[in-house]
Amino acid sequence: MDFTFPAEVEEFRKEVREFMERELTPEIRDEYEHCTDYPHGFNKAITRKLGQRGWLTLTWPKEVGGKDASVWERVVFDEEMAAHHCPIAAHQVSANFAGPAVVHFATDEQKQKLLPPITRGESTWGIGLTEPNAGTDLASVELRAVRDGDDWVLNGSKMFTEHVQDSDHYFLITRTDTEAPKHRGVSIIVVDPRTPGITMVPLWTMDGYRVNQVFFEDVRVPGDALIGEENRGFYHLAMTLNTMRSSGLGGWTEAQGDLDSLVRYAMETADNGTPLIEDSWVADGIADFAIHVRISRLLAYRVASMLESGGPAPDKETAVRGVWGKVYGQKHIKFANDMMGMAGQVGKYSPEHAPMLARWQRRYMGGIAGAHNGGTPENILNTVALRVLGLPR
Repeated sequence: MDFTFPAEVEEFRKEVREFMERELTPEIRDEYEHCTDYPHGFNKAITRKLGQRGWLTLTWPKEVGGKDASVWERVVFDEEMAAHHCPIAAHQVSANFAGPAVVHFATDEQKQKLLPPITRGESTWGIGLTEPNAGTDLASVELRAVRDGDDWVLNGSKMFTEHVQDSDHYFLITRTDTEAPKHRGVSIIVVDPRTPGITMVPLWTMDGYRVNQVFFEDVRVPGDALIGEENRGFYHLAMTLNTMRSSGLGGWTEAQGDLDSLVRYAMETADNGTPLIEDSWVADGIADFAIHVRISRLLAYRVASMLESGGPAPDKETAVRGVWGKVYGQKHIKFANDMMGMAGQVGKYSPEHAPMLARWQRRYMGGIAGAHNGGTPENILNTVALRVLGLPR
């Protein structure tokens, strides 16, 4: 199979790469690994520079601020961002989750208000899905949204919301009908996180990142905060999640860089005078990691080719890709930690003794919870079983 991109796509890649090499100073790259408020960092200045070039929402329609670019242009943009550790993760939630929901389901007035700041890299969103009693089964949400005149009044709580403490908007899944079947009584409401009655309690993850438990007490928001149809939010959310899972198609390049670093370490580091690479279990682990990276690339390109053909986000292929990344990603993080041993746990405060600044230690701690983002591995495996293999429930 020939993976050569058209000349115009490679020219765009060159432009993006030159931008990354010029703009991403060592200090900015460091945010990707060591920022504690945002997983993979969030540099607002870089985000806005990317927005000024129209790169943050490449494939969005021009009428909503996009560039109507090809999916392959988005792929090479994602590849260069991942390869260069560009710290704009918080905006990815806006561009790949909240933004597409607004594009597909919002009114024209809502689109005019909410989308331009996303395309310019000027607004960020928090996503409120998980609750104390609603994790994978999002149809079980209990955050109540009740009509009161022209407004909505919200009461309840959300769990594990990232970077909402600094966000401009808060995308919420709410319960708007307690009498209907649970899948049919859910609606999407967008609120300002600074609205009176909202209280945020920081929670710190094992790998040092902040998430939040958010409480809503008689929070009043205008009626036009509803996105899409009332009581159809679960179905809107299903499409939005599938769109999100088909994003980040260039992430395999970061894994390739990680693999290259491990190969160098194994070749340059000795155990009792013998290079690590000569140990059979190390060589086997690296070979397995290399296979993982290549298959990740193939899965990403398959999703991209289907999107480029004009169809919706392919749910079967995104499910397979999701399982592959979640399950095997954790496997190779464990291998890297086992191979590096104690040296892999030394952080940036002792750089002379830290071959990778504790990168794999942090990924090991964050990978367990991170694998649940966008759906647990077990949940997505069920999707593969039902929709890909046609197995019974």
